[in-house]
This record gives sequence, C-alpha cells and structure tokens, in this order.
Amino acid sequence: MPKKIPLADFWENVGATLKKEKDWLTPSVFRNFSSEAETVRRDVGVFDLSHRGKIEVRGKDRISFLHHILSNDIQGLGMGDGCYAMLLNAQGRILADLNLYVFANSVLLGTEAGLEKKVVQQFEKLHVSEEVEFKIVTGDWIVLSLQGPKSEALVGALIHGPVRVTEEFHHTNFQILETPATLIRRSVTGEKGFHLLIPREKGMPIVRRILEVGRPYGAEPVGFGALEILRIEAGIPRYGIDMDEKVMLPETGLEAVAASETKGCYPGQEVVARIKTYGGLNRKLCGLVFDKTNLPRAKDKVLKGKEEIGFVTSACHSPALGKGIALAYLQKGHFDSPEEVIITTAHRHAFGARVAPLPFI
Repeated sequence: MPKKIPLADFWENVGATLKKEKDWLTPSVFRNFSSEAETVRRDVGVFDLSHRGKIEVRGKDRISFLHHILSNDIQGLGMGDGCYAMLLNAQGRILADLNLYVFANSVLLGTEAGLEKKVVQQFEKLHVSEEVEFKIVTGDWIVLSLQGPKSEALVGALIHGPVRVTEEFHHTNFQILETPATLIRRSVTGEKGFHLLIPREKGMPIVRRILEVGRPYGAEPVGFGALEILRIEAGIPRYGIDMDEKVMLPETGLEAVAASETKGCYPGQEVVARIKTYGGLNRKLCGLVFDKTNLPRAKDKVLKGKEEIGFVTSACHSPALGKGIALAYLQKGHFDSPEEVIITTAHRHAFGARVAPLPFI
C-alpha cells in the first residue's frame, strides 16, 4: 500500500491526479503535462518533492566520512554550502546520486525516492571507527520546489527581501508564517529554481501562502509528469531510469559536476580518473530527436543500419521543441556527431531519429 505524501489530500482537492512514485502517492498531473511544462518555462511551477529520500548525517566525523566515500569535495564545504555527489562502487558504477547540504550540526542528503535504506546500508558497510550517525528523515520534511524564470521574484516576495543564495546548492534559513524553514538554490528543470524545506506539520498553511503570493507571478501547481518532461528537455538523468549500478559515472557525462579532480581517493576514483586521462568510454548518455508522433520506451534499441549501437532510457513529447526527444546510451563512435539513427520498439515499429547534444534546452 503506497504512502501519501503529507500534502496529498490538499493537492487532490485542488485538482491533482495522484500516482504512485516508488512507495508514495504524489501529484502526477493537475491539468495536462504540456501546459504544466509550459507554465514552468514561462512563469513558475510549484512542485511537491516530499517523497524524495532524505538522510540526516550527524557526528563529529560526518564531513570527513562523507568526503572519503563520496565522489565530490565535501571537506571544502562550509555551513550553507552544498553539492551534487555520487556514491560509487570500486568499479566506478553508480550506487546512488545525492544532493548534499551542510548545516551547523548535520549534513542533509537528498536522494531518489526509495534509495534511503540502500544508501544507509552502504554507509554502514563503509563505516569503521568514525563518530557518525545516519537517520532516515524522509517523512519529517515537506519539500516544495519553485521552478521557472519568475521563481526568484516569487521567493523574494515570500521572504520580503533579496534572495541571497546565488549559487546552486547554497542554502539559508528563513521564516515563513513564523515557521523556521530552509531555502535552497536548486534547479531540477533547467530553469532557475529553489527548494523550500518545511517541517511536516506546517505544510498546509505555507503551501496556501505560496500559491497566494505566487498568483501575480503566474505560479501554478505542477505534477510529476511535467517534471519528467522538463528534466528530459534539460538533459538531466534520473537514477533508476537513466543510470543505475550498471552505469559508470563518466558514461552519464556528470563527472564534471559530481566528482572532484583534486580530492583524494574514494571508491571508484581510480576508474573515473583513468577514463578521464586515457579515454576509453565504450558508451555515453546522449540525446535523440525524432518526430513527435512516435514515443519509444525504456530499453528500445537504437540502430545504425543493421548494427545495434545503443538503447533508450527516457523519452517524452517536448512541448518546447514540438518534437519527440529521448535520452539514450550510444556506443563509442556514435555519440560525438549528429548522425541519423533508427529506433526500434518492442513491437518492431521502427522510425528515424537524429543524435543531438545535451541538454535539448
């Protein structure tokens, strides 16, 4: 039986169709996917991402422990800083991707819904004698995400002042309706964006306030279906769909933002460094563009002539481009040029596509 996110009943009352995302019922759509995606590209959309996994890390060795097991430079972060990082195995394959935020007495990790237990179990395996504790806090916090070109103006109206978190992953504490909350600079759509981290019990009055203040900025609630369109348009891979334990970090193209070149050793570091130094990628995540009447599914094959050269991971109809688009892994020799390829579906339907650089938008 799926759990409801804290504001599920509120969203349903304002028109949401709820759909299961991992173990949670979340808003899938309010009006239709295309118009909701266009709202985010034009104005500002309000997403509820409360179902995403959250892990609190405490203890005096929390920073050094995370620094030695994650791919990015954690040691160099101060309070109010954050980063994107990967938890890899020794072969450089991705066990989880993490958004990391440093607070005064803790570090908060955000990850894909349903991955929390796996991440904590892996931490426990790697934990030796460090003074560090891990606690899953997914249900304790509501995460409301404001995404779109007018999101910063809306945030300014909510906090009654200038928005001082200017870099991605930076965050600060503030009060809304006399409730302590956290503001995080975070784009998940390719547009300007912010997350609001709010105590679970304070969610209802705050979300009403956000929608009320957001009305002059065109703010509307947006569901998870539109978020999928937006993140594919932005070329953002999602764990469990576009990357998993079979995928090496460099194959995703995310090593520049997820891994430090200067920090010391971490699990998988030698593999990541060797590929960067000597090349040798056998496949890479790429974009495909095709006629919008077709829509492939995950694992549909990509062909060049009669040769199988890759497979699709995510696909959608792009309202912004008026085309069908997909993320796909393509073999070496096919991911550096805009060549014509063929996508074949499980039902043996075949149609043409063109290799395109990421992001699409």
